[in-house]
Amino acid sequence: MIGAVSDLISLPARVRDPVRRAEPWSVLHHVGHGDYRDVGRHLKNILEPHAGLAPSHRVLDIGCGTGRAAEGLLDVLASAGGYLGFDVSKSAIRYCRRRFAAQPRFAFEHLDVRHPDYNPRGRLDELTAAFPARDADFDRALAASVFTHLQMPAVRRYLAETARVLRPGGRLAFTAFVLEPGRERSETYDFKTFDATSAVADPSAPEAAIAHRREALEAAIREAGLKLFAFHRGHWAPGGDYQGGQDLYVVEKASLP
Repeated sequence: MIGAVSDLISLPARVRDPVRRAEPWSVLHHVGHGDYRDVGRHLKNILEPHAGLAPSHRVLDIGCGTGRAAEGLLDVLASAGGYLGFDVSKSAIRYCRRRFAAQPRFAFEHLDVRHPDYNPRGRLDELTAAFPARDADFDRALAASVFTHLQMPAVRRYLAETARVLRPGGRLAFTAFVLEPGRERSETYDFKTFDATSAVADPSAPEAAIAHRREALEAAIREAGLKLFAFHRGHWAPGGDYQGGQDLYVVEKASLP
């Protein structure tokens, strides 16, 4: 239903702009609002200045959806770097493979993890599933609006898997709703306590929009063997200090001695 509403809202822009007519419909895989290319540029602008992305890097896109980050990274990685995106939505991965078929450095994999909203019949448990990537194979990783749909035990698993696949000195940029004193709800998100570490917008559908306490997230980061590199507050609540809606973490895997 949410995806259909988003598609209706996008119709006038699609009619005006022929390029936008090729964008995926949200009923295929709902990945939020906004122009596909603009969101792609925003995600590139997270990885370049905040996470130090370079053209030679290999990037893992965790929860790639319909490829918005891939679109934004084409001009950075197409000639020297590499990109692997994976998602729980098989239809989204099929779309990505068609859209980026002419890009040999870009690959997409379906990870059949169960999720109540995006893949309720998935065969893999999110607490034990392994990312479709080799150990220490990536320089940078991105999880854009992924932890906003995972409960804390799954967040811990995803952080541990990210640490496994990052090279020493590699960095993960991820967005989340981070609960801190004075930033626990807003006019847009009326979060309600869910458990000891998290709050949700809708208790009947927790993974639709879930926020995590800062101390719990940072404990999970340390537990995974990662360290904090940077933290920026988004504009979902008052006090944002970078051009993003959700809060932004950049974390780093320790370099070899």
